[in-house]
Amino acid sequence: MKGTRLKISLTSLFVFIALGFSLAQQPTSIPHSDTQIPLEQFVGYYHVGVKPNKPFFMSRWYLKDGKLFTIYDSDRDRELIPYINGKLNPTIFLSEEDVEITEKDSTYYLVLNFEDDRLKSFKVIRPRSEWPTDLYGYRIDQYDKLAIDTESSLTYRYETEHFRFASSPMDTAQIPELGAYLEREYERLLQEFRIESLPITNIRIYPDYTTYHNAVLTPNAPKWQRGRVWDVDEIRMLSPITAEKVTGEQVEINGVVLHEFIHCLHLNLIKNGTRVPGWLWEGIAMYKGCCNWVGNPNELTYIQQGKRPSLKQIERDRAHEIKYDLGYFMIEYLDKTYGWEKILQLIDNNGDIEDALNISRKEFQAEFYDFIEDNY
Repeated sequence: MKGTRLKISLTSLFVFIALGFSLAQQPTSIPHSDTQIPLEQFVGYYHVGVKPNKPFFMSRWYLKDGKLFTIYDSDRDRELIPYINGKLNPTIFLSEEDVEITEKDSTYYLVLNFEDDRLKSFKVIRPRSEWPTDLYGYRIDQYDKLAIDTESSLTYRYETEHFRFASSPMDTAQIPELGAYLEREYERLLQEFRIESLPITNIRIYPDYTTYHNAVLTPNAPKWQRGRVWDVDEIRMLSPITAEKVTGEQVEINGVVLHEFIHCLHLNLIKNGTRVPGWLWEGIAMYKGCCNWVGNPNELTYIQQGKRPSLKQIERDRAHEIKYDLGYFMIEYLDKTYGWEKILQLIDNNGDIEDALNISRKEFQAEFYDFIEDNY
């Protein structure tokens, strides 16, 4: 859906957490590693990237029931245990100079930097046998107050055979009907995407914009960002009740969630870390989920002006608008011209037109715009 950015799982970047390494450290004013500091000093938002001062995604560290948790893009919330028996975890350091890496070392080491009694930055030193780069994190000062627990409001639970819902009480009335709708579509979609089985899909519906945007690690995002696939088995979205009140537009929740579920199916068919072309990613979700938002592509201003975006321009559009404008029609053209099996092949080879269709990208573009002229 519009506002749903492509989410290719980044969980593998955070293996050091999954392996049980704690994120903790002491401020430089504390001389001994066995001196514990308040967990509040860890709380905050952090830019994270594989190069110093080159942010790529965000991490939110927050307190819940007196414990420290963190979440990274497409990962689940994880508890961080700064101290073991009153002392820092042995994989955590105040200075990188103290880290002794042996040959064939498979350990993930964490070096933290505190300033003014707050965690200011950190570095994750990753084993070179597995990763060519390290990770660097930097506090985003203006987001300190947004580093909160976003899941506490999701007190309502509802489950069907293949879907598990969590929401605030305000959305309870519409969820059973939504679950029934998704179950009716479930087997058909798995057959069409040639998927034998899936884990239960979690659908988390947040009551307000602030909570939702924090839940997907995009604080202060624009209002049009209202839903996204979070992982192969999870969808996160804003309450449609809130969206309707704020925008004045009617939200058809069945179609919105079906769109995101198509993204889940897509993720289950590709390798972790794959960068999917936007037109293929959103086009399939609109074509098989919901919906054709433009109506008639010939009414688009740039089409009327004779400016037909090339495939390269569609793929590199920084405004992320063209893939929504044309994605549905590109998949429709492919389905009606080459058949659904070719679209599955494009999913498998990640949008390689020449390999799947045996035509050039320029021929693809020409055929696509001819299709629009002939059918709209």
